[in-house]
Amino acid sequence: MNAALSFKRRFSRKSLQEIYTDKIKLSGAIGLDRVRPANLDKNLSAELDHIIQKIGQCAYRFTAYKEKLILKGASSLPRQISIPTARDRIVLRALCNCLADVFPTAKLTLPQIVIDDLKGALDSGAFAEYAKIDLKTFYPSIPHELITKATKAKIRKTEFRRLITDALTTPTVPESRGGRDVDRPSVGVPQGLAISNVLAEIAMQGIDTTFQSRPGIWYKRYVDDILILTPEGEAQSTANELIVALKALKLNPHDFGPDSKSKVDDLTEPFSFLGYQIEGGEILVRRESILRFEGSIAKIFTAYRHKLQSARSRADKERALAYCQWKLNLRITGCIFEGKRLGWAAYFSQITSTSQLRAINHTISKLTHRFCPRGEVRPKSLIKTFYELKRGLSANHRYIPNFDDLHVAQKRQVLEIWLGADARLLSDAEVERRFAIKISKAVRELEEDIAQTS
Repeated sequence: MNAALSFKRRFSRKSLQEIYTDKIKLSGAIGLDRVRPANLDKNLSAELDHIIQKIGQCAYRFTAYKEKLILKGASSLPRQISIPTARDRIVLRALCNCLADVFPTAKLTLPQIVIDDLKGALDSGAFAEYAKIDLKTFYPSIPHELITKATKAKIRKTEFRRLITDALTTPTVPESRGGRDVDRPSVGVPQGLAISNVLAEIAMQGIDTTFQSRPGIWYKRYVDDILILTPEGEAQSTANELIVALKALKLNPHDFGPDSKSKVDDLTEPFSFLGYQIEGGEILVRRESILRFEGSIAKIFTAYRHKLQSARSRADKERALAYCQWKLNLRITGCIFEGKRLGWAAYFSQITSTSQLRAINHTISKLTHRFCPRGEVRPKSLIKTFYELKRGLSANHRYIPNFDDLHVAQKRQVLEIWLGADARLLSDAEVERRFAIKISKAVRELEEDIAQTS
């Protein structure tokens, strides 16, 4: 789509209001100004006037993003997440929609689709070697000039380009520090914004297209992980050429070495990609991913035990049990939320053997008997979840919860797990708001199980 036309449509009052109502209002994220998204309702017309006027004058400025640090383990630096204000989130979502219109191929492919494509490549018998290349600190290292160059040909509208630049150069700061007198970054894409993924994909489209179109090889990049399959004797030279090209773009690929994340080997040797383990012709779940998932199940039971110990009434105990049952089954089955299949089982739905799922079911059974010996909790099955997922998103799932299809009464019933009888006193609007916040948090926890898959 034409960039100027998309910009005009996406930044119309009607479109901005829809973004606020559908994407922002019911969310719980609070930026540096400490304004809850739902509170914009009180003065939404003036806020939209401000956005439209300032953008038209090329004078819109983002408030500094609030910093949130995500721990990645003792040996790694934490991941910095940027949280914009509610008003800025409206603008960033509209900007993301514009970029998706102009660059429709820059949408991040689902990992399951990548793995399904990998299956086909492996089954073809055309490849004998692989090369894995890992990019260090991918988002923080993307040069702004790379994005500018990649967008220049299709985006000429000054207001559009200025908004991209300002979003990239707005600093991310701790809440206690504030946003005044902070240097604006000259490199890196802030993580956690609506535009983060699409800008990173736009920046990498040139080099991806070059290697994807090369005859005789299979090439896939998923964020900072790159996998290449080649005929015998070609993997090392192809990988070396790619590393040179990446460094020319001022990116930071791991060089090959004894303990490097980048590696070249025969396809007869096991290797991992996106949390999957490719071994002996099978697509399996990597052992570390299984341990992380089993650990999250154990934490649910441990939290349940602590809740029981601190319960002051029978109602407290009943709520603790209901929450344990609900959260355990949600962790096992995942869910459908905002039109997407989410969770550990959905992520690993491309495996070619269910033996690992049966082993995990056994572990869950042992944990259940240990923490709930009287059968108070009845966990669902990963095996049944796996076969339900094979039916596709359009199937009428009853086993896997679909939070998009619940009516207000059902949402109120779910909220009773946290609020007890108080949930019955809430207005329908408040039920919708609180349900969205609770489910969004639960979904983020589901996604933690599949984090760090590289």
